[in-house]
Amino acid sequence: MIIRSIQRTLIIFIIALIMLACSSQKETLDAQNIGATFERGMSYLEKENYLKAEETFTFIIYNDPGGAFADDAQFYLAETFYLKEEYLLAISEYDRLIRRMKNSSFVEHAFWRKAEAYCELSPDFRLETDMTEKALRYLYDFVEIYPESKYSEEAELKIIEMREKLARKLLETARLYDTLHEYESAIYYYDTVIEEYADTKLHAAAKLGKAGDLVMLGTWDEARDLLTSIAESGRNDLSPLEVQKLKRLGTEVLEHINSGNN
Repeated sequence: MIIRSIQRTLIIFIIALIMLACSSQKETLDAQNIGATFERGMSYLEKENYLKAEETFTFIIYNDPGGAFADDAQFYLAETFYLKEEYLLAISEYDRLIRRMKNSSFVEHAFWRKAEAYCELSPDFRLETDMTEKALRYLYDFVEIYPESKYSEEAELKIIEMREKLARKLLETARLYDTLHEYESAIYYYDTVIEEYADTKLHAAAKLGKAGDLVMLGTWDEARDLLTSIAESGRNDLSPLEVQKLKRLGTEVLEHINSGNN
């Protein structure tokens, strides 16, 4: 009985210590010294203690919404979610800063990080394209609103990256139709890449794919023109296998045309 009583006392003591520690921690989040509280939040963030950082920045936002550190706390709360790879929550918090704190020096950075978050959410090209299209929309908006931004060059690179994902999906759809010998349907998708994604590395591959289908359909002159345009473009975007296909198709088309079988 004595042992049980001692054990019970120890348990109560430990619980009391835990509660005291929690209470002590809460007391450090002092609404009367927001500057020090913000520095504590930044310290948590740097140490990757994201839970504590989130709690601290949220405390500042709700206890001093119009204060000097309100926009700082809002931005770094969003950053906390971003670094935790909780991108939808990060986007929501960046949005809150952009909409409610329009004069903040963090707005441009928040806009950029929001676009980056959508890029992170953009899945493999074989999956749905919704997030990729959203990422593109926000990237285009960013470069239009902030043409002189230090992030402009990176934004342009990400635009190409997202566009290549969309082009890749179209290209693979065209190749699927090729395997089914539905060449006219394949050409429709190749044409979409050729017409709408000329700035991507897949442009030449789409032309090559279409040329191959034109050969299968017996449209030799158009196939020759496409192959010539690839060769004259000066771009080296084709894979080694595609280069071999280009040479083989070019030889086949020229031989057929020169033989008078056109």
